Amino acid sequence: MNTDPRSADGRTPAPHRASPAAETDARFDAALRDLHAQSLERLSPQVRQRLRTIRSEAAAQPRRGRGGLLGWTLASSGVAAVALALGLQFAGGGAPLPADAPAQVAQQPSAAAPAAVAAEASYDPDTAVAALDENPDLYLWLASNTDALPQTHLE
Repeated sequence: MNTDPRSADGRTPAPHRASPAAETDARFDAALRDLHAQSLERLSPQVRQRLRTIRSEAAAQPRRGRGGLLGWTLASSGVAAVALALGLQFAGGGAPLPADAPAQVAQQPSAAAPAAVAAEASYDPDTAVAALDENPDLYLWLASNTDALPQTHLE
């Protein structure tokens, strides 16, 4: 990577104004570098030697792996088990059939059984809405529920 600020033709680009936040950050960095240099000057040679020794010993020690293949296998199998449990829960379907359901199907004639199952299996939302529209109790309940109405509509 080329860190030379000059362009390919050898000219130095014109300096650009940095934002006030960038200038503040640069001043902060310079101040911290000065403090660091001062603290290094105040350290005794014994402490510096001890720090060098500790750092070189730590660098010389072999690094230990963090689980290797066994760790990845255990982690991925745990994730797979959770995904399988969630998938089975959502794909399981509806509620189980009651215990007397096979007896009811067996009592019906064989020609009417498929028609009854097909009629129950198909859901027509228009029929459900029409049943509510034709029910006068619904409108009585709506009229009696004045708590849900905004205050501007009450007289």
